[in-house]
Amino acid sequence: MYTFDGILNRLTLPMALLLAVGFISSCDDTPIVGGELSPDDVQVHADTILISDLSVVSSPSFSGNLPFVTTGKVNDPVFGEITAMALLRPSILRDTQVDSIGENDVALLSLNINSRYGSESATGQFQIVEISRPWRSSSWRYDSIPGLAKQPDFSRKVVGEFTLDERDSIAVPLSDDWAGKYRDIFMRPVSSERDSLYRADLPGLAIVPADGTEKMFSAQVSRANLIFQSANDSADLTKSISSWAVSLKKEGPDEEMAGTSVPVYNTRGSMIELDIDFTEEFLGNINFSRVELVLYEDTLRMKSGVPADFRRPGSNVMQIYFLEPDQINFAITAEPRYPVINRYSEDNSFRVNATSLANEQIRSPDSRRKLYAVMGVNDGRFQPSLISGSESLHRQPKLLITSTSKVR
Repeated sequence: MYTFDGILNRLTLPMALLLAVGFISSCDDTPIVGGELSPDDVQVHADTILISDLSVVSSPSFSGNLPFVTTGKVNDPVFGEITAMALLRPSILRDTQVDSIGENDVALLSLNINSRYGSESATGQFQIVEISRPWRSSSWRYDSIPGLAKQPDFSRKVVGEFTLDERDSIAVPLSDDWAGKYRDIFMRPVSSERDSLYRADLPGLAIVPADGTEKMFSAQVSRANLIFQSANDSADLTKSISSWAVSLKKEGPDEEMAGTSVPVYNTRGSMIELDIDFTEEFLGNINFSRVELVLYEDTLRMKSGVPADFRRPGSNVMQIYFLEPDQINFAITAEPRYPVINRYSEDNSFRVNATSLANEQIRSPDSRRKLYAVMGVNDGRFQPSLISGSESLHRQPKLLITSTSKVR
């Protein structure tokens, strides 16, 4: 799984670099494991340990009440077919002294577009469909499937339709039938009766891709609203979204060969497992001043077969967890060991100062815990990426180790 090529990569550096190494080490408040060495009898070495295999695991992540919702369908040449549905439930809260909806008021769902996915020339038709049964956003997972209401002919109970274009915001008119049901419940004076009827009769709305759609978009929930436009010049009524979530289905592409680049998603649907043995035998030395983990994004393959007008949302940030295998199912509730790892634009790499972690593991080994890397933040959007594997020669995952030894 690993290749130690210290013989080829070990460099005896001039003593003048010792000051620079000391400066780097001072950024990490963990002392060097081997203790203090005098500059007069020290050599500094740079070693590379290649990580030749990456594993992919999945965490059943929750998608409810995150900053964004995503909907649409995309057949990505690199990542396969992705289908998403956004679930929204407008608030029913009412100030009985002020809030009112007239019989002829028009209902609109207002959305702010944050990002787009797919070819600009592709079809982007969407439907707003009634949800048929109650659901809980606090426990909703990406792989959960909503129940969509059906017409007598078993077609979707569509209450609104729109086309995705280049506008940053859209306001979609909703059917008079749905608006009337919402109005009847909203205008009831008793809040307990209003809430119970709303849960039972109007579980919410799903934004789903229509047949033939090859686009996806994400919307910012804090800027989404249900608006009733007054027909008699009185004040319009605006209601925020009280519950929301995302359902996502991912298919293909074919399984990759060992050693090739591996997918990683911000939804935790694909996480990279790094089984690194932080021991003296593996690291080759315990007198290290810095241990750096380097992962490279496979930008070349991510462009392979992709049309010129194809847009794919991405992230410039990686997160890495340090968990036991049975904690993967709860990764969404855990704090990342390294929450913000920024991309280096020069070589599209993600670099982690793992010196402190290596020191901890040498002092108190914990063989069950492993490192798990994900792209970006789980915020309701879908941001795929590829991390280079062992076949990528100069872009293979690696540990860069700076260590010291006594001059003989």
